[in-house]
Amino acid sequence: MEQIQIDLALDKTYLLPGNKQVAYLMVKLTAPKQVEKERPVQNLSFVIDRSGSMAGEKLDYTKKAVAFAVGHLSPQDYCSVVAFDDMVTMVASSHQVANKDALKMAVESIYPGGSTNLSGGMLLGVREVKLAHKENQINRVLLLTDGMANVGVTDHSALVEKSREMAAGGVNLSTFGLGEDFEEDLLQAMVEAGGGNFYYIEKPDQIPGIFEQELTGLLSIVAQNLSVKVKPGQGVSITGVLGYPFSSEEGVTVNLPDIYSGESKLLLLELLISPLTEGNHKLISVELDYADVRKSLALVNLKAELSINASAEIGDEPAENIEVIKQVELFRCAQAKEEAIRLADQGDFQASRLVLENQLYKLQSLGACLDSSDLNMEVNELQENLCFMSEGSYDKASRKKMSFNAYQRKKGRGRK
Repeated sequence: MEQIQIDLALDKTYLLPGNKQVAYLMVKLTAPKQVEKERPVQNLSFVIDRSGSMAGEKLDYTKKAVAFAVGHLSPQDYCSVVAFDDMVTMVASSHQVANKDALKMAVESIYPGGSTNLSGGMLLGVREVKLAHKENQINRVLLLTDGMANVGVTDHSALVEKSREMAAGGVNLSTFGLGEDFEEDLLQAMVEAGGGNFYYIEKPDQIPGIFEQELTGLLSIVAQNLSVKVKPGQGVSITGVLGYPFSSEEGVTVNLPDIYSGESKLLLLELLISPLTEGNHKLISVELDYADVRKSLALVNLKAELSINASAEIGDEPAENIEVIKQVELFRCAQAKEEAIRLADQGDFQASRLVLENQLYKLQSLGACLDSSDLNMEVNELQENLCFMSEGSYDKASRKKMSFNAYQRKKGRGRK
C-alpha cells in the first residue's frame, strides 16, 4: 500500500563554501489518493448553537447541513447531536446511524433559545463521542456557533485547555464560526489545540457547503497523529518553523493534523548554516511517524535526508529554487496579516498598512518573474485588506475574513 511521500527542497540549488548563510528548507508531505472502497468508521457529534441570534436562516441552514451530513453516513457510523443556548440539550444521543430519517427529524426539532453555553455543548458532545470511542475510527466533535461564550466556561485559556485535553483523549475538535459576532481568535486556538479544522462562514447559505467540505475530508482521511522530526546536520541549526508550533529537542518536532486523500502539507524551516568546506554535506534528516487509517491505525515510520553541494566554481550566487521562495513568501503573507490585525486592533492603522504594503511589494516583485495563481490570489487579498485598514472601514467582518485567510495559508489550504 502506497505511503505518504516526503519531498525535501532548499531555496538554493547549492551553497557557497566559507560563508555563514541562511537558507529555507521545504518539507512536502503528500498523501496517496484513496482507491480503497472501505473507509474508517465515523464517530461524530454535531454541537449546534441555538441561541437567540441563530433564529431564522442561520439555524435553518445549519439543520439542512447536519441532515446532509447524516445522509452521507453509513449504518456502521456513530452520530450524536447536541444543541445549546444557556441550557444544553441532547437532541440525539450517540448511536449507530441505522434510522437516518429519525435522526433528521430530531435535528429538525431544534429551535432557537437564549444565551451561548459553548463549553457545556462541547463537553456534552465529547461525552457522547467517548461513549463509542475506538482508536481505529474517526472521533470528532463539530461545533458551530455564531456568538461569544457567555455562559458556563467563558475563559479563553480554559476552553483551549479543554480542547487540548479532548485531543489527548483521542477526540478531535473542528469549529465553524458563523457571521460577525463569534470570537475567531478563540475558535482558531481551540482547533489548534484540538487537532481539527476551523471554518469562517460569512453567510448562512454557505453552511451546507462548508459542512460538506469537512465531511468529505473526514471520509477520506489517510493518516492521523502525524509527527515530523527534523534533525540538522553538523554546522546547521534550525532557527524557526513557519506556520506551525513546534518543540525543540535534538532539532525540532512538529505535530500535524490529519492528512486527507491526495492532500499535501508543507513545512518551511529557517536554517542557519555555518561556513562549509567544498564538497557534499548532509544538511538535515527527516523522520515522519503517523497512524495509517487504512491499516487500522498501524504505526508507520518513514525517513528522508537532504544533502547539498558547496562549491565556489559553479557561480558567484547560487541559483534560487523559486518554488521554495514562493512558499516562504506565501507563509509570510499569513504572518503579515496577523501582525496587521494586531496593530489595527490597537488602532495603529498606519503601522498596519505599512506591514501589508511591505509584503505586497515582495509578492509583486516575485510575481514579475513567476506566473502563479497562488501569488495572484494573495496579491489581490493584500490589496483588499489595505482598502479596509482604516478606522472607518475596519470592522468585524473584514477582521474575520482576513484572519481566516491567514489561518488557511498557514495550514497550506486552498481557498474555497
